[in-house]
Amino acid sequence: MNENILDVLLYLFENYPNNELQDDIALRDDLDEAGFLPEEVDDAFAWLRGTDAGRQHLLGVPGDHAIRLYADIELERLSADCQGYLLRLQHHGILSGAIREVVIDRLMALADEDGPDNGVIELEQLKWVVMMVLSSQADDAAYARMEAMLHAEDAVPAH
Repeated sequence: MNENILDVLLYLFENYPNNELQDDIALRDDLDEAGFLPEEVDDAFAWLRGTDAGRQHLLGVPGDHAIRLYADIELERLSADCQGYLLRLQHHGILSGAIREVVIDRLMALADEDGPDNGVIELEQLKWVVMMVLSSQADDAAYARMEAMLHAEDAVPAH
């Protein structure tokens, strides 16, 4: 996975509410001061624009109960754990079929086959991308359910 772009995206996600994410000079100056290279910033903003365009390439809107068959390249990039997690999110109503496709599209856009991991996406990276996509889609209810699910996963059982 392209760690440099993901680092910029995580910085933006953690430091700016989604409605403040406008590709402007002040934001670019802040990212420059944070140590990000201009080409990484350009790629991050292109990635963010893709969250809006991600649904446009679909031939039809998949139903919320549709089963996803992965292409060979997606199978190479998304582990069985990642595929299962996406299915779980859809089953719990956090991801609709259409938003699941945007998530997969954005994950594939981050995959870097020349990187040390050969473009394989880790489960933690998938969770961050889901949060960023849900945030960009302004689906507050799904975002809150995802956040609650993440907190529940992090909870340590009492002994």
